[in-house]
Amino acid sequence: MDEISGILFVEIVGKGSRSEGPKYYIKLLDAYANRWSKILVRKKAHLWENDPVLHKFIDQEVLILGEIIETKSTITIDYELVRELK
Repeated sequence: MDEISGILFVEIVGKGSRSEGPKYYIKLLDAYANRWSKILVRKKAHLWENDPVLHKFIDQEVLILGEIIETKSTITIDYELVRELK
């Protein structure tokens, strides 16, 4: 299991469509910050719904544990655990 730390934020996508909803990203504070400005955090809810675990950590420094899926042009983390850093 991999871990990433950073500030969790949300962007609303699909505006005006039936699938309008939040996408969660993490702005990095660790070694990945040299390669990526933000990483998509794959949510465990429908496209139009808030993720109940991620949503309570918006705009906070968090540590995310999960599987990192990295390609040449994108990076995503499929989270297992999210906790606030203090």
